[in-house]
Amino acid sequence: MLFSSSKTGHYAHILTSGLLGDVVVNQLTPPDPAVIQQWGSMIIQFLVAAVTIWATIRKALQKPEAVLKVPAAAVAAVAAPATISVTSSPAPDATAE
Repeated sequence: MLFSSSKTGHYAHILTSGLLGDVVVNQLTPPDPAVIQQWGSMIIQFLVAAVTIWATIRKALQKPEAVLKVPAAAVAAVAAPATISVTSSPAPDATAE
């Protein structure tokens, strides 16, 4: 029963039968909302902490960016707005002959 021919299946069978026995004995009472809220907030805090630690480590291991030094005249030339003039002519009338 439940892959009892393997060691893992044997352990799974023991755990599930124990869990089902515990559920039957305790009649599976649902937790109150305060306990659910506490567990939910703890899980969220753990996830935020894990992501923060991961991002900090990842940022620390990044290579520094290369800084390119450009003269001020080149920056002014790039920053100057380009003027583009667009002229449009009316579309020819398809019904006129």
